[in-house]
Amino acid sequence: MIRLVMLLMFMLKTSVKNSIQKIARASWKRCVGLVTDFAYKYQYDLFFRTKTKVIALEFFLVATIFVAISVVFNYQYEGATRTLADAIERTLSLIDTNDLLVTALIFLGTTTLFGYIIAHIALKPTRDALASQKQFIGNVAHELRTPLSIIKTNIEVALLERRLDSKLRDTLLGNVDELDRTSDIINNLLSLNTLLNPERVEFSNVDLGVVVDAALAKLSVLAKQKNIILSVTRGEFLIVSGNSVALEQAAMNLIKNAIIYTPQQGGRVDVAIAPNYYGHIELRIHDTGMGISREDLFHVFEPFYRADRSRSRAHGGSGLGLTIVSELVKLHRGKITMQSTEKQGTTVVVSLPVGNVPQLITNNKKTDERVAIDFSDYKHPARSTKK
Repeated sequence: MIRLVMLLMFMLKTSVKNSIQKIARASWKRCVGLVTDFAYKYQYDLFFRTKTKVIALEFFLVATIFVAISVVFNYQYEGATRTLADAIERTLSLIDTNDLLVTALIFLGTTTLFGYIIAHIALKPTRDALASQKQFIGNVAHELRTPLSIIKTNIEVALLERRLDSKLRDTLLGNVDELDRTSDIINNLLSLNTLLNPERVEFSNVDLGVVVDAALAKLSVLAKQKNIILSVTRGEFLIVSGNSVALEQAAMNLIKNAIIYTPQQGGRVDVAIAPNYYGHIELRIHDTGMGISREDLFHVFEPFYRADRSRSRAHGGSGLGLTIVSELVKLHRGKITMQSTEKQGTTVVVSLPVGNVPQLITNNKKTDERVAIDFSDYKHPARSTKK
C-alpha cells in the first residue's frame, strides 16, 4: 500500500513537472512570437510605427513636464520641497505595494490609450486617403484591361493577313509589344494594390524549386530569343513558408530583369536555390549583364525609378518590377540583397523562411546533392506537340 502511494505521488510529481515545463515552453514561445510580430509590424507597417512613436513621445513629454515642474518648484520653494518630499515619503510608506503597482499600471495604461487614440485620430485622414487611392488604382486597372485586350486581339487578327505591307506589319508588331508592356504595368499596379492588403494573401508550405521551375519555363522563350544561357542549380530541401503565386511573380520579375539587361550572344543567367541552414532558403540570381552603378543601386527598389544606363526605357518594363519584389519579400518576412558591378553583372539574393517542417532540415543538413538544368531549349510539357 505504501509503495502504491509512493508510486502515485511520484507519477503526480512527474506529471506536474511536465505540465509546468510545457506551460513554460508555451509561454516562452508566445512571448518570442509577440516580440517578433511587434518587431515585424513596427518595421513594415507605417501606421503602427507612427502610433508607437506617438505613444513613446507622449511618455517622454509627460516625463519632461514632470522633471521641469520638479526643478522649478525646487528652485522657487526649496523649503517647501523638502516638506513635500517628506510628506510623500510618509504617504508611500503607508500605501500597500500592490496598490502602488496597480496605480502605476493604471497610469501607464491610460497614457498609452490616450496616445493611441491621438495617433489614430491624427492618422485617420491619411488612412482614408490611402484606401481611396487603392480603390482608384484597382478600378482603373480593371477598367483598362478589357479595351487593351480587345485592341490587342484586333491587331493580332490584322497580322494574320498575308498581303499586309511590311512597314505596316512592323508598326502593328510594335503596337502589340507596347500593349504587352502596358498590360504588365496594369498587372503590377494590381499586384501593388493587393500588397497593400496583406491580409488577403494566404500562406502555406511551398516548394521554391517548383515555383522557380514554373517561372523559368515561362521565360525560356525570351532567353532563347536573346540567345542567353539560362540555368538552374538546386539543393534538396526547398520548402518555404509563403504564397506560391506571389513567390512565382517575384521570381519571374527578378529572372526577367536579369534576362532583359543581359546582352545578347554569350550572356548567361544562373539561378541557384539552396538552404543556408540558418532557417532560410536562398534564391540566388546572377547575370553577366550591364550591371548597375553604385549611385543607382540605392534606388532600384523605388517605384518607377530608372537609371539612365542600367534601367533605360529602351529595355521595356514598367519600373515597378523590383518594387513589387521588395514588397513581396517583406510580406514573406524575408530579405533581399543586391550586388552589382558595372559591365560585369548583378547578383540578387532572396532569403525566405523555411516551412513548418523542421525535421526535414535536420535530415538534409549535410546533403550536398544538387541538380543542374539548362533551360535554354526548355519546352513546357503543356506546349509540346506529338508528331
